[in-house]
Amino acid sequence: MNQKEFDEKIKYFHENMPQQCPILYSMKIIGSKWKIPVMWYLMLNDGQHYNELKRSIGSITNTMLTKSLRELEEDGLLKRISKGTVPPSVTYHLTDTGKSLIYTMGDLFEWGKSHMEMEEKK
Repeated sequence: MNQKEFDEKIKYFHENMPQQCPILYSMKIIGSKWKIPVMWYLMLNDGQHYNELKRSIGSITNTMLTKSLRELEEDGLLKRISKGTVPPSVTYHLTDTGKSLIYTMGDLFEWGKSHMEMEEKK
């Protein structure tokens, strides 16, 4: 992005800023350490079971995974589907609202990948 494009984007943000900052609102919903990774792995492989999701993410604790899943469900970004069997079989799926973050997540992915590559070249 060149300086002119950057300045135009900043001007757009200034002209369209609502009373409540959308960034703060967004961070309130997805801003905890684990919510974005949970959503990312559900985007990559929809319909994961709890333990599959835990293995995908890696270092997340059971407490934090459970808390993140509950909060994302309460905020309408994922849904929990129970098959009603014994033993219980539960899968997690992104809602359309959760899926609408694919472009934002893709941009974060590309930004992170690019910066990781720059660090490796140092």
